[in-house]
Amino acid sequence: MKKFNLLYDSTIAMTKIGRYRILHELGAGAMGLVYRGVDTIIDRVVAIKTIKMGKAITNVNLKDMLTLFYQEVRIAGKLSHPNIATIFDVGEFNDIHYFVMEYVDGVNLKSIIMEKASFRLIEKVGLLIQIANALHYAHQRGVIHRDIKPANIMIVSDDKRAVRDYQVKIMDFGIAMLSSSNTGIGKQSSERILGTPSYMSPEQISGLELDRQTDIFSLACLAYEFLAGKKPFSAPTLPELFQKIKTTTPTQLYKIDPTIPEDLSKCILKGLEKNKEYRYQSAGEFADELEIFHNREELLETQKLDISKEYADKEFLQSLKRNYAFFSDFSIDELNTIYNISLKLSYKKGDVIFKENTVGSKMFIIISGQVKITKQFDDSGTETILNVLKLGECFGEMSIISAAPRFAAAVAETDCSLIAINEVILRTSEPRLCLKLYKNLAIILTEKLKKSDAKVNALLARMKN
Repeated sequence: MKKFNLLYDSTIAMTKIGRYRILHELGAGAMGLVYRGVDTIIDRVVAIKTIKMGKAITNVNLKDMLTLFYQEVRIAGKLSHPNIATIFDVGEFNDIHYFVMEYVDGVNLKSIIMEKASFRLIEKVGLLIQIANALHYAHQRGVIHRDIKPANIMIVSDDKRAVRDYQVKIMDFGIAMLSSSNTGIGKQSSERILGTPSYMSPEQISGLELDRQTDIFSLACLAYEFLAGKKPFSAPTLPELFQKIKTTTPTQLYKIDPTIPEDLSKCILKGLEKNKEYRYQSAGEFADELEIFHNREELLETQKLDISKEYADKEFLQSLKRNYAFFSDFSIDELNTIYNISLKLSYKKGDVIFKENTVGSKMFIIISGQVKITKQFDDSGTETILNVLKLGECFGEMSIISAAPRFAAAVAETDCSLIAINEVILRTSEPRLCLKLYKNLAIILTEKLKKSDAKVNALLARMKN
């Protein structure tokens, strides 16, 4: 397998690249050095990834290397997702090609696995769901990563939540490919295989043309290692490793760690099928399977809280029909079904229920207390209260039909209890009820769009006059 390496003159201290002031070196990537820096114009901390062409020693020609570098920028620049590192800028300075990306202050998953950091199983699965959903987002836009591995996953912790809250950032689309590209740059060949051996799919190590299935296999390798603490495939030599990837079925996870349920083990091994036709057909499907397990574990935990069972009575369900359009055409039995398969959550005053610009699969109904909806309109950190919601009101409903980032944050204004309706669970266990919710949401959104169009037309008419 041919690789290229870059050599830098360590005696030259970098202090500035373009308008970016260098703070310190973060490390060496496959194509060059990575720095932590500051954008001197807007005073933002950033990460700067570089290639210094004058010092490059490579097994591929210089033109291909530079093309590959700018391909990373072009591909990653197409993606805007809370769980994918954002690209801000690209340029050239004194023979150094660079791009500027979001600085992620976290720990990579490789370090977490090596140090055997303390994570509950439900937390691990939650992180895997985030990775799978972010990959699904990229795949839907024709982007395949091709190097999913623990070192390319950053984990960021938020201490503002009532419970530990971890967010994923997928890094380094340096060897990603556009699945619809005709340039040939992203195509595999037996002489030029890009990726990390332990996480490669059988088709990847064979130099075959790749699609989204290769990322699914790599994610399953990562998931196996994260859950079991060991790689699914290991061997003393590269040829032996590749042979195992092509022919060997890994040990079931529950046989390595009895605390891992058998259905979760089967879920991960489905992602490791040799024949890609037998794997999950999308990263979103993989995420859904993980979500079903995750929701089941959440239900077991919330049952211990014994939250307000009396709110499932007929009077409360009738109030939902009367006061909220989503549920106006649902029968009491249907609402009771939704209630029974949904989580019941409790929050203290000031707890963050969800943050702005995060992705979620749940909508919420308030069964006691109040919740405020807030939004930041600038970088000052100041939050503006958009609304205060009370008993029976809903929020977060856009996640039912879209995986788009949350427009605003939700915070407990008082101690409160909520029903959390999980879109994945509703879709897989009660598809008819989920379809009714989709339909009702579509009607409401259509009405909102009509009102917006009317306001815009009225504004244009005033401007003309």
